Amino acid sequence: MAEFEAIQSRINTYCGLDCTSCQIGAQCGCGGCMATEGNPFHGPCALAKCALEKKVAFCGACPDFPCQLLESFSNDPEHGDRPKGARIENCAKTKAAMVSAARKGTDPQGICGHHCDHCPYTKWCGGCRSQYPSCSFATLFEDRRCPNLTCANEKGIEGCYLCASLAECAKGYYAAADGYVAKGAAMFITKHGKEAYVRALEKEEDRPGDIDSPEKLSAYLENIQS
Repeated sequence: MAEFEAIQSRINTYCGLDCTSCQIGAQCGCGGCMATEGNPFHGPCALAKCALEKKVAFCGACPDFPCQLLESFSNDPEHGDRPKGARIENCAKTKAAMVSAARKGTDPQGICGHHCDHCPYTKWCGGCRSQYPSCSFATLFEDRRCPNLTCANEKGIEGCYLCASLAECAKGYYAAADGYVAKGAAMFITKHGKEAYVRALEKEEDRPGDIDSPEKLSAYLENIQS
C-alpha cells in the first residue's frame, strides 16, 4: 500500500508532464494543472478539464487512454513533447507501476469468476480486490465499481462463487453478452475450489466455440482439469 501511495503522490499533472521541470511555471508561480484545478499559467487546459469531467486521477487512468486529444497535445509540432509522445509514455509507465504495486499481496481470483492472472487487461487493472481496480466492465458505471463486487461486499462473501444465489444470478457482469464465462467459472469454483480453477486455466489451450452458457463452461473446465 505504501508503494502504491508513493507512486500516486508523485503525479502532479493530468497529462503526464512533470510540473517540477517546468521553468516557466516556476517563474510565474504556477502550481500546475492539478493545484490550479485545470487553470495553469497559460490558461484553461482542455486535457485537465477532460480529466476533471471524467473524474479520473490522470490521463493514464482513463479508459480511453491514449485519446485523440492527448495525442494532439503530445505531438503538437510547436508546443508538443520532446520527444513526441513523451507524456503518453509517462502516463503508461505510471499506470503500470500503480497496477503492479496495487496487485502485490492480493488474491488474483476475481470476485465474478474471472482470474486476474489470465486476463488480457491485467497491465491496466490492479484487480477487484486491490485498492486500484480498473476493470473494463466497472468503467461502464458512474461509480466505476462492478455490481458483482458491490454485491459480494454487501453480503460479506469472498466472491460470487460462495453465494447461494449464484445459479439464478443475473447481476452486473452476469447480464453481459459474455458474462456466462465468468459465471461458469464461478460455478466451477463453487464445486472444485479456486486452486482447481487455476489448474484448469493452465491446461487450457483452444476453447471450443460452442460453449455459450455457464453450465457448458463449467463442464468444460471440469473436463480439462480432471
